[in-house]
Amino acid sequence: VEEDYDKEFKSVQVEAQFPGGQAAWNKFLERNLNSQTPSDNGAPPGNYTVTVSFLVDKEGNISEVQALDDPGYGTAGEAVKTIKKGPKWIPAIQNGRNVIYRQRQRITFQVTEE
Repeated sequence: VEEDYDKEFKSVQVEAQFPGGQAAWNKFLERNLNSQTPSDNGAPPGNYTVTVSFLVDKEGNISEVQALDDPGYGTAGEAVKTIKKGPKWIPAIQNGRNVIYRQRQRITFQVTEE
């Protein structure tokens, strides 16, 4: 069976990843995400987790960025905006070839007592 490498893959041998790995991803979020968004919008103390879905193409370009859930207080919009302004990702790999992959990424905002 000939694999169609131009379709969107649901599962892959190597998932797409942020350049530099998890540590670089965390650093990117710290620098670019407005972590005060929920506080600025009156959120009570707690954790607000947004799962963002986006497509990473064979060249690592990001598109179709959308929040799969929205805990409110502007968190979903801030998470989507931050991922959209990020760099290219390292594409997912299937059978040694770069493929189109839908990545899911969780972003948690923490609101603490003042």
